[in-house]
Amino acid sequence: MALVRFSPPGDLADVHDDDFRAAWHELVSDLIAEATEVSGRGAYINPALRDVRPEHERAITWTGLSRPLLTEHRDDRRAAYEAAEDRGAQIEYLEWHVERTDGKVSRVTFTTETPEYWKLLAARHPDVVLKLYRRFVSRRVTRKDLFPGGGYDPLNRWNTTDGIVHYVMPINSMGDLLGVSQELEPSQHADDGLDALPYSRATGADARINFDVWAMARQGLLIATANPPGLYMVGWDDSGWTKPDGTPVGDYWTIERGRPGAALRVTYRVPEGEGFLVGDIAIGGRPVEFGGQLAEHITMSAHVVVGGAA
Repeated sequence: MALVRFSPPGDLADVHDDDFRAAWHELVSDLIAEATEVSGRGAYINPALRDVRPEHERAITWTGLSRPLLTEHRDDRRAAYEAAEDRGAQIEYLEWHVERTDGKVSRVTFTTETPEYWKLLAARHPDVVLKLYRRFVSRRVTRKDLFPGGGYDPLNRWNTTDGIVHYVMPINSMGDLLGVSQELEPSQHADDGLDALPYSRATGADARINFDVWAMARQGLLIATANPPGLYMVGWDDSGWTKPDGTPVGDYWTIERGRPGAALRVTYRVPEGEGFLVGDIAIGGRPVEFGGQLAEHITMSAHVVVGGAA
């Protein structure tokens, strides 16, 4: 198999620029060592530097609501949902923004887009970034909002208080995903995903990634990020969600960026013709008050390819 040229997340085609794609490839490749013996005889490798014959692709999955918040508020689910509205608490590589009408939830937008991609795009194609913000967030976005003083501000109002485009939580990034994938297993094997982390950042996502990568490496396998590398929403389960009249909800999910099975931006909104809002929906008999109630039902994933024995 030929060496990999990393594509943008979700095979996005925001620009048709070979130089941009080359720069993105180099950015991702620089985050991965040629080979790291993470556990046993196997290794996590950089498929741009080392040839691998993939035998199959595997999705490493977890759910979108912060596991530490669920643990901390074990007996008070509402408190967990309320705390999760802070973007700084959205640590499972899924962030969201809630819009309300007369105090009631009317739309929730979820993203898994990494700051590295948007910073690179902003440095090379600022007009494209402005256009995308206006398309997905608001036609009121101005260049000055995004580029105060000339440089891109990832913490601009349209990506924080007034909207969402990409991650702002510091441990959500392509660098964090690939860094966690290359962590060494402690001398004592993890018994499960809850024990996997060798440090105090007890996220469900990182524990799952560690545990699965280490388990495959102990079998003497080569593991690499799938191409295109990224973090994705691979599915959502709205079974048991009900309309105000008690009947099952319709399909109110819309993929705005990415594709089914690898979504980067998803919105949840009830069509106007239905006559009610997201906040009128009940999940397990509880009305929707917070975006975290939906995030809990979203399945997140990082994809890896697994090759022959090391």
